[in-house]
Amino acid sequence: MTKSILICEDDLALLGVLSEIMSSSGYVVETARDGIEAISKVIRSQPNYYDLILVDHLMPGLNGLGLVRELRQSEIPSKIIVLSGSLDEALEAAFNEMGVKKILSKPNGIMKVAESVKAVLAG
Repeated sequence: MTKSILICEDDLALLGVLSEIMSSSGYVVETARDGIEAISKVIRSQPNYYDLILVDHLMPGLNGLGLVRELRQSEIPSKIIVLSGSLDEALEAAFNEMGVKKILSKPNGIMKVAESVKAVLAG
């Protein structure tokens, strides 16, 4: 069964690369440029449509923490990986309390992200 991923990232270059890598790895990929667009896509789809949501923390509108909070309050069961250039211990703890499966720092090698996606979806 093909797994579906929503990538929420405001950096267009990184969004394109991540989307291409995930698609070429056999995943069905959709993208969002910010947290508000991501919420809209999740709400329009069935609650369990996305197997994994890849979330950038620093985005305009609704940041990663706000997005993850909305997803959890809506009881969206998707697994979540957070990408961020800078998270302090309090933010990491907040993400972990909301069931985020993995937090990856930026810049991080694309292959590290791909390996993490594969591992989280397998677990």
